[in-house]
Amino acid sequence: MRAVNEFDILLNHKIPVNDNVNLAVTAWIPASSAKKHPTVLVSTPYVSNEAHPRARKYVQRGYAMVSLDLRGRGASEGIFVPLDDHGHDVCHAIKWIKQQAWSDGTILMRGGSYRGMTQWMAAGTCPEEITSMIPTASVYPGRDFPTISGHRMQKYVAGWLGFVSGAASNINYYADSSYWQAKEESTFKNHTPFIDYIDDIGVSSEHYRKWIERLSSPADWETSSLKATDYEKMKMPILSVTGHYDGDQPGALRYYNDHNNSNATDQDTVHYLVIGPWDHGGTRTPRAELSSDITFGLNAAFDMDILNIDWFDWVLGKGPKPKLLEKAVAFYVGGENKWRYADDLNAIGLDKKLFYLSADKLESYDVFNSGHLIEEPIDNEPTHTFLSDPLDTRFLDVTDTDWNAIRDGNLRAEFPAFLPETLVFHSKPFETQITMAGQILVTLFLEVNTPDVDVFTTVYAIFPDGTPLYLGGDVVRARFRNGFEPEFLEKDNVEEFVFKNYLWNAWSFPKGTRLRLSVGPYNDPSAQKNYNSGGKLGFETKADAKTATITLHHNKDFPSRLAFPVVEN
Repeated sequence: MRAVNEFDILLNHKIPVNDNVNLAVTAWIPASSAKKHPTVLVSTPYVSNEAHPRARKYVQRGYAMVSLDLRGRGASEGIFVPLDDHGHDVCHAIKWIKQQAWSDGTILMRGGSYRGMTQWMAAGTCPEEITSMIPTASVYPGRDFPTISGHRMQKYVAGWLGFVSGAASNINYYADSSYWQAKEESTFKNHTPFIDYIDDIGVSSEHYRKWIERLSSPADWETSSLKATDYEKMKMPILSVTGHYDGDQPGALRYYNDHNNSNATDQDTVHYLVIGPWDHGGTRTPRAELSSDITFGLNAAFDMDILNIDWFDWVLGKGPKPKLLEKAVAFYVGGENKWRYADDLNAIGLDKKLFYLSADKLESYDVFNSGHLIEEPIDNEPTHTFLSDPLDTRFLDVTDTDWNAIRDGNLRAEFPAFLPETLVFHSKPFETQITMAGQILVTLFLEVNTPDVDVFTTVYAIFPDGTPLYLGGDVVRARFRNGFEPEFLEKDNVEEFVFKNYLWNAWSFPKGTRLRLSVGPYNDPSAQKNYNSGGKLGFETKADAKTATITLHHNKDFPSRLAFPVVEN
């Protein structure tokens, strides 16, 4: 059987921009046709060859596809500046596409993670040139990458800078997980200053130092954010996609909410949102499982490219609206394994079931003698104390599982409850089936004797048979507990710590399920360490370390609590 030539390829074609740099695009164009075609554009730092398998699907449905190598990456000239505003360059590629004989002038954009961010940047620069876009799991600088909530950073960031170092793809270097685990653990044991970690892994990057400088001044990230006036000009139909366990969910929802809160989304503008039961990679390749024992219905697994193409067909009047988009928001509920729909994301889960922390003098210090999560706060309860010692490396001795395991989808890993210096609280078994949808919110009243400290909380569902399920977690860095301006702690003051950055999640739990809340010092081998001194973050050394005594208050005056978002079953 003879092969059929479905498309022609224009490989690494150079586009001059006005600063004497030539950008490279690769185009896949339906073959042997005099017709003009709408074009799907993706802009990537990961080299355009990655788009080849996907391009065939779009060509078969009548679309041309173009991939732009971002400045300094792949075949594009210039210097790659991570998280720079790429909008100007993407808009140059759009201008070039519209001048081609095979283009009908329609520009559609797609892509996930960094490629999702570049869509928003282009929309902020030349919104009138874009017909529609599908930003997926979009990075939001300072919100979820390279820093989390503006002021915490994972060692992963240094490895990513190695991945995008130079023009080529360093994928094998980046994918060597055993190398990264060994480096993370050795620098944790040796208390290597975070600023020096990148030297330890053999990467040279000026950007790493700049980003670490911003750890102590996270408000600097906001200066490069899109403004309300930018969003107001984005009148194109938009489909945003993220997942319950997508590390870039905070960015995806920040863009979504900022756009919806602008004047752009009037009656003529549509912005749809899909939140599936996926991790970061699953937003591009949806699967019916997160791991071998975390499974969903087959309705959670489908070809995301087909959904993208169906969306574009609908926007262009070539086909019906995709069935998944019954309403403006589609979200998947684990456990019942069904899609649910709503008109407004922020109207979901407004009903909060409150659980107040309670424990007698000896309880909460052990998972098997835990404290309690109850319906009303109790007055005159004793306080509970734990320590945060930045030089404590027992974490590596008590478990062979780490925080990265949870980030990679091991939602059964319940080690947080067994970590040193961790307090644990359980609710009573649910008397009926309960369905959650939304963001968990934890509020603690803490008294700390050092200027700064990092405290983590995690929430698990414990099913009637004892099986655990990770629902989310968050870390509060004390100096930024009230915003991006540092406010250091003072001795003998009880302060409110609000853990408000849990990922949006949705699960249905059977009767007999309990909740588990763990509270402890955040001492993660894969993360930048806080030495509790109030010093310059990322530059502190072993000599700066201060052991913090943290006292948890829980009573009517200081009602430490967990707010659990519930919806109708």
